[in-house]
Amino acid sequence: MRNCAGYTLLEAMIAVGVSGLVAAAALALMVASFTNFEGASTESFTDADAVIAMQTIVNDVREAKSVNILANGRRLRVVFPKTTPEGYYDRHEADSAHQIDYYLSDSTGVPGHTGSWLWRGKSNINRKMVKKDVVALEFEQDTSRSVKITVTTRNNSASGPKETRLTQRVVYLRNY
Repeated sequence: MRNCAGYTLLEAMIAVGVSGLVAAAALALMVASFTNFEGASTESFTDADAVIAMQTIVNDVREAKSVNILANGRRLRVVFPKTTPEGYYDRHEADSAHQIDYYLSDSTGVPGHTGSWLWRGKSNINRKMVKKDVVALEFEQDTSRSVKITVTTRNNSASGPKETRLTQRVVYLRNY
């Protein structure tokens, strides 16, 4: 009976115990990696939402003849210069018929409603949703030719809410 090949019960229990510890460590590492990835990707999406919202507003403000800050800094009206028949801006005349408003509302886009959807609208008609998950939008006159824009976006993840706040000073009618 001394030359029988195999493992003793003690050896088998040690092997199962070590294998269990390795499996538990691998599982813990996998869960931690998933949690970190989920939090980082949510933060990345939140950052991208803020950048897209800000860039959309900035593109219009840079071409504006003037801007009007309404609703205690929560709404921005962009007034462009008139366009000549050749398609160029006439920097001396404002085109009040084609104003653009930026504001937060709910999914309907109706101004004055509370919500986290950023809207770009032409005099309350032809509204287009720019981004959702925008929790704050602030406009402030910086100088006589510039406006300070602050956009705050938020997304929720398993590790908690992720928030991005961007502020940018934009000079309007920059090419004149």
